[in-house]
Amino acid sequence: MAYITQLKHLISNELIPDVEDHIDELFEGIANSKEPTSQERLDLEEMQALRDEYKELMKELNSGEIDEEEAEQLYTELTAMREGGDEEDDLYYDEDEEEDEDDYDEFDIDKEDENY
Repeated sequence: MAYITQLKHLISNELIPDVEDHIDELFEGIANSKEPTSQERLDLEEMQALRDEYKELMKELNSGEIDEEEAEQLYTELTAMREGGDEEDDLYYDEDEEEDEDDYDEFDIDKEDENY
């Protein structure tokens, strides 16, 4: 039940409020500009759809349709997404490239070396 509880908390206390805040900001921007751009409309529709998906996920969690294993996977994915775990952050990091520990020896500093 741990991941189901954590997932419920994440969705209801963090994700849905964040999306609703973003929706409110979009409405304010649209109201200030009087005529929404197609991008603003698209952003608004996407945020509303995301909010609806989170609410549907909460219904599934509350009805028991999602088991602990699936809840763990969803929780991991949602927290990674929320923390910016996208590959864009690692543009210069190649996972396939093997790292040689000796490459960093010249940067290793021991307490004895702090005198320099």
